[in-house]
Amino acid sequence: MPVYEYQCSLGHVFTELRPVEERNLGIHCPCGLSATKVILTAPRVFGDYEGYESPASGKWIEGRRARAEDLARTGCRPYEEGERQEMEKRQVANDRRMDQAVDEAVERTLNEMTL
Repeated sequence: MPVYEYQCSLGHVFTELRPVEERNLGIHCPCGLSATKVILTAPRVFGDYEGYESPASGKWIEGRRARAEDLARTGCRPYEEGERQEMEKRQVANDRRMDQAVDEAVERTLNEMTL
């Protein structure tokens, strides 16, 4: 539902969350006077999902429908509660192990070069 701005004859401005079909129906200001719909600020538009590159397909995804289609096409599923955090912890631990292995390999190579 959109948020509309209304103004009474005393100049009080307020917003109201209303269905589109009810936007022009009578509404009263909190002060009790009747109010009319006005446009004082630019409308705000919110998308359902910010765009992102799908980790499964590499395609750009925008919106719920595109996300659902990408998940179905790739045979994936959304993360369940706590799954993402667990995956990130495993990734950090794996990165540390890889960094340690690289450091050890570099150290061995340097030691072999100095012999």
